[in-house]
Amino acid sequence: MSDAPPPPAALRIRLDAPAEVRAGDAVPFTLRVENAGARPLELYLRGRAIAFDVVVARPDGLTMWRRLGGEVVQAILQIRVLAPGEVLELRAAWDQRDGRGAPVGPGDYRAHGVLLMESPESVSTAPVPLRIVRR
Repeated sequence: MSDAPPPPAALRIRLDAPAEVRAGDAVPFTLRVENAGARPLELYLRGRAIAFDVVVARPDGLTMWRRLGGEVVQAILQIRVLAPGEVLELRAAWDQRDGRGAPVGPGDYRAHGVLLMESPESVSTAPVPLRIVRR
């Protein structure tokens, strides 16, 4: 554990994703990290490239895919300063395969993003709905 402070109240984080995609199409995700305050905001982030996760789960809570599933996050601390109103965008795409590489079926899912920070806890977004429909 580091001496980094906890995430400040001015930090706003959300995951943007399409509400509906066709089966087999890549699902784009954008994790938006915003300084909603009036002062510069220091973020203590993990990884050489900023480490973040996207988790896709079924309505019953079973995780189908994690962006960082099986990945090793480098033990590197990155300090990033966001100016007031500045937004940091982190992008990922899901190929609609589960953690074992099998295609998931059409249906309803929920996704949320996680920004890995050096504060006592990482910061998660609210879940967003995602529907996969047949072609």
